Amino acid sequence: MELKKFIKDVNDKVPAYSEFLAKNSKTVDSEWQSIPLINKKDYLLSYPLEKICWNGNLDGCHLIGASSGFSKSGTIFWPKRPDDEKNALEATENMLVKNHGLDRKKTLILVCLAFGTWIGGMQIATVIRTLASSGKYKLTVATPSLNLSESVEIYERFGKNFDQTIWLTNPSNVNLITALLKKRGNKIDHGSIFFGVVGEYFTENFREKVAADYGHESGEPFCIWTGYGSADTGDIASETRETIKLRKFFHKNHDMCKRFFGSENAPMILAKSSNVFVEIIDENIIVTKDQLIPLVRYDTKDAGGLLTKARLEDSPVPKEITSALPEEMLYVYGRASDTVIFYGTNLLVGSINDFLFSLPARYCYGGFFEVRTKKRDGVMFFNFTLFLNVEPAGDGLAAEYESELIAFLKSQSLEFNAKYDALCRSIGESLIKIELKKINFSTAALKHKYVIEEDANV
Repeated sequence: MELKKFIKDVNDKVPAYSEFLAKNSKTVDSEWQSIPLINKKDYLLSYPLEKICWNGNLDGCHLIGASSGFSKSGTIFWPKRPDDEKNALEATENMLVKNHGLDRKKTLILVCLAFGTWIGGMQIATVIRTLASSGKYKLTVATPSLNLSESVEIYERFGKNFDQTIWLTNPSNVNLITALLKKRGNKIDHGSIFFGVVGEYFTENFREKVAADYGHESGEPFCIWTGYGSADTGDIASETRETIKLRKFFHKNHDMCKRFFGSENAPMILAKSSNVFVEIIDENIIVTKDQLIPLVRYDTKDAGGLLTKARLEDSPVPKEITSALPEEMLYVYGRASDTVIFYGTNLLVGSINDFLFSLPARYCYGGFFEVRTKKRDGVMFFNFTLFLNVEPAGDGLAAEYESELIAFLKSQSLEFNAKYDALCRSIGESLIKIELKKINFSTAALKHKYVIEEDANV
């Protein structure tokens, strides 16, 4: 990407961007590093939608999709043009052939993602159905969305007719699917089930657990794999066999991992897409990309960094790993902000806290809450402990809190709204639990701005 040419084109042809630069006392001739970052609040939500598109209009728009996150103004919609999606089919086809032998194996793919206007689920389902209908492969697709129990029923009825089954879903749904398969007593042919996942960070421990649960060799990279992108930016990077091998090396060599990343926990390492420019500022991933809403230095609010192949050449990383790596890679740790990730949907802690403060006085909310994730029979539950100014009496108030909180989360996120009831029906109970306690101000300050992970192996 020729950055100077791109920013000049955006300045000339996108009405909002020229206003944005002028407002920040900058021009396209300013030093690149001084060009202000854009984000949802200061740019996307500050101008009419058409004004942030090329030529100030929606000409060429073939799709309107939604972001899954929160904003005070409601859902952020993203108009897309065909060029923004043109590589999705070819890239998916190449990946399935290369990594899953789609050209050799009879394959069942179950798309278990939120649909509606959320771009991720909509696009993936469309791509897989188009690929299946081409007739080029022995490929069958089903789209149970978030009816995970139905996806397991389809597998029970039809899975034996295929060499392999691939679930496309969120990482945390994998635990639910595993629990449902075990609950129903399904016999799984070793190494025949794989997962392609989107929407949230997962650890290498989790990949090893999936390999063990589904009878893959411990080093099998594609028992579960992911890409990195969003409704905002489209595709940014994707895992390859080589980048997964590199992550596994760092996962097993904590000192090396700390030397390269400052942490003993290996981040996701992915091959960067060629049509995006990535910077790292204060450990946040900043993206510049051409699309119907062009992005110039867009702050994704995701934490990560860049890693070059050259930096690895004189390191103890084995040459058989480094030799096939791309020249530049992106590593990702997940959301940089305080976020509860509910089965792939980002729920902002600050927004939840503001909502709880807005409840009538009779709720007696004391201003603090904690979220603990607890796993039971392979299912992840989210236990909200809300601290009140009074001693809670009876279960009635807890039930009211649960109803109000879930209604709020549904109103703020189309993705959460699409998935919550469906996931609860799949499991047969609520995935969000509410407990009320009285604040004890004599104890240490309550830490409520993160999810406390109860299960160490996920």
